[in-house]
Amino acid sequence: MLRDPMVWLFGLALGLVLAGVLGVALSVRRVRPGKPLEVAGTVIALGSEPGVVSELHAEVTRLEADRDAIRAERDELRTVLKRLAALLNRPRPQPPADRTAGLVTSIPAGRNGEQRAGDGGG
Repeated sequence: MLRDPMVWLFGLALGLVLAGVLGVALSVRRVRPGKPLEVAGTVIALGSEPGVVSELHAEVTRLEADRDAIRAERDELRTVLKRLAALLNRPRPQPPADRTAGLVTSIPAGRNGEQRAGDGGG
């Protein structure tokens, strides 16, 4: 009987159905009205310590100042990138024709009169 594959398939199907029912039951479970929700971290009652509110306010102020500094830096970087893009898109000025005439040099001839590419004259 244990060698029959239908018994194993039936057992597997039954196990999967039970796991599905258990998963649905756990997912729709509600918290009792008297039980508080569990939250990760530390929960501080604001009325318990007088310095907590002032510390939180100072932290919020510091974070807002950091945010403003980051915005200012981002705007400055955008301005620099726009200027750089404008410089890169600007057409290059062409040198005068008389300056380019002296830049072209002849390639020295090798043996038998053929020209060698990349020969530096030596």
